[in-house]
Amino acid sequence: MMKMDNLNPEQIKAVKHVDSPVLVFAGAGSGKTRVLTHKIAHLIENIGLPPENILAVTFTNKAAHEMTSRVHSIVKVDSSKLNIGTFHSISAGILRKHIHCLGFENNFTIYDQKDALSVVKKVIKNMNLDIKQNDPKYFYYMISRAKNQLISYKEIDKIDSGYVDKNLSEVYRLYQESLKDSNSLDFDDLLIFPLRIFKENDSLLDYYRKKFRYVLVDEYQDTNRPQFEFISLIAKEHQDICVVGDDDQSIYGWRGADVSNILDFNKSFDNPLIVKLEQNYRSTKSILNVANSVIKNNITRAEKSLWTDNEPGNCVVYQNLYNEKIEASKIVDIIQRKCSDSFSLNDAVILYRTNSQSRQIEDLLRRRSVPYNIIGGVKFYDRKEIKDVLSYLRYICNSNDEVSFLRILNFPPRGLGKTTINKVLDVKISGNQSLSDVITSEDLLLGQKQKESLKYFNEMITKLRLASKELNAYELILELIKTVDFKDYYCSKNIPEDIDRWENVQELINSIQEFCVNSSSTSLQSFLEEVSLLTDIDRWNNNDECLTLMTVHSSKGLEFPLVFIAGMEEGLFPHSNSINDEESVEEERRLFYVAVTRAMEELYLFSADSRMKFGGGNLPSLRSRFIDEIPKNLIDFKNKSRDDSFASISKNSYNSNAEIIKKGNLVRHQLYGNGKVINVDGFGENTKVTVIFSGNVQKKFIQRYANLKIIK
Repeated sequence: MMKMDNLNPEQIKAVKHVDSPVLVFAGAGSGKTRVLTHKIAHLIENIGLPPENILAVTFTNKAAHEMTSRVHSIVKVDSSKLNIGTFHSISAGILRKHIHCLGFENNFTIYDQKDALSVVKKVIKNMNLDIKQNDPKYFYYMISRAKNQLISYKEIDKIDSGYVDKNLSEVYRLYQESLKDSNSLDFDDLLIFPLRIFKENDSLLDYYRKKFRYVLVDEYQDTNRPQFEFISLIAKEHQDICVVGDDDQSIYGWRGADVSNILDFNKSFDNPLIVKLEQNYRSTKSILNVANSVIKNNITRAEKSLWTDNEPGNCVVYQNLYNEKIEASKIVDIIQRKCSDSFSLNDAVILYRTNSQSRQIEDLLRRRSVPYNIIGGVKFYDRKEIKDVLSYLRYICNSNDEVSFLRILNFPPRGLGKTTINKVLDVKISGNQSLSDVITSEDLLLGQKQKESLKYFNEMITKLRLASKELNAYELILELIKTVDFKDYYCSKNIPEDIDRWENVQELINSIQEFCVNSSSTSLQSFLEEVSLLTDIDRWNNNDECLTLMTVHSSKGLEFPLVFIAGMEEGLFPHSNSINDEESVEEERRLFYVAVTRAMEELYLFSADSRMKFGGGNLPSLRSRFIDEIPKNLIDFKNKSRDDSFASISKNSYNSNAEIIKKGNLVRHQLYGNGKVINVDGFGENTKVTVIFSGNVQKKFIQRYANLKIIK
């Protein structure tokens, strides 16, 4: 029998129970991964369930790899056939086998957000719509929102949103058609298409229900509707399911996560055992007291309170400063002082609500020569030189991938400009031909030089495509690099920036070699699938001595001895997009709770009297309501003489250059679109504006945060 001496009584209860569904409310730092891994081990060793009949899903590759590693270290039998992965990777695996049921080929490409956005732009252009008046980002956002609500283009009027553009349904339809023509899927399709397959093929659904006889879900509070439907289809019949999560850490509502999935679990599954893990093993008592004092202000939550046997620790520090430059300086001063004493740079993280806040901090760190790693900057796989090489690999794998084809056709330059590319696309559309057929077609009216270039390109790709059937991913990338001669392209002119790009390409080669060494499947298709599903956190490691910077959203699941939270101001944290809606404020409060509970030993909170905002000069700031929700005896207020200075900021300091909005004005909001002002209340920085949008949706804003633009 597997030993459980390292588990507390509540953890043991969650691990051992198999007679009904299990819901585990796991507070921050309460050992949820330990529970999940021990439960999997219990199912294998004590219950006798074969590893291949267990499905465990989570949200990041990092979490999946950690879970897999821990299970392998606990169980004594071969557990290599376990199904542990992210929702997207598990779904992609199912689609590789069965997507032909939906009319796709199994070698489909997974488009990232930038690739998908380029398809939306193409659709808008082909519809002869003005790109300036029809923002591709808006259409992409709304299509993704619709998919997360399982709404097709035919049902777009059902979408839970404010303003809906009249062209949305047609853009959505043509976008999906374009993806299918390219034999490609976006991230949302990865979640939706398995549902379509299951609902159209009872035998396949029955197969996966029998295959996945026990289902475990990590971070259940972050599931959206497609993920909830997937879990329900698999597990609702046999009811053998254990979900672990924390409604107090549900912070992804903006991308479709529905906290009611965990709060209403007992409505979806019969008579679940509910276990609360409230003992925290991570943080000091001082830090937990601050976290509990804020999160209890949320109305929509399961009642619980974290506690710990850890030491009281140092008091949480809050400091208000004059502006963001002084804030950055104070944070770095403290970190350097701490790291010259008993901590290392690896122990510290600077958290912020928005990526734009990092600039001042980065500038200062560079000036002081402090090494740092920023999560959420330019991702390695998003760099131009990396996407160029990956596009070659993707087009080799999928001959219908139009986005990759257009990226590489004239890279490196081979005399095939926009005119040639447009002619290729025109022939493709008119003749409904594949890309390979088009570039060798007699119907393509081009000059001799362009024809020769296309012929060379086609022969090169054909040769590499044939090689891909014999070579693994690493061998193929070496063949590609040699055939295209990327080294000469980047290094022949001895330009430092190009040499840096070549070094990045070499790092890509190293990553493919590492993949082939560590993975059971070494095919090009397997590598491309893994790359498409990687996140910043998956590539992050803290082996090198450096400070970490990241948004609070990126920090979930991590822990650091020293945590510094910058920008604790109204309109920033909570964010201006949230402060007029109580549900959104509750999500922001959960986000602050996540930030606080990343801290193990010491926590520092900062705000500024004024901050540069969107190029509008230094605007006065009010400290965050979350600071005021913390009892004063739980915080060490620095500069106490200025503690109440926020209240005395004059209304006359409000930005006098802001547009004066009046009742009856037509205005545009970046999310809700066009609307009409029906009421204006107050003046200066306290002005409240009520706007009615399409569909009779009425919203009230504080003008200084809403960024409303008057339509002339």
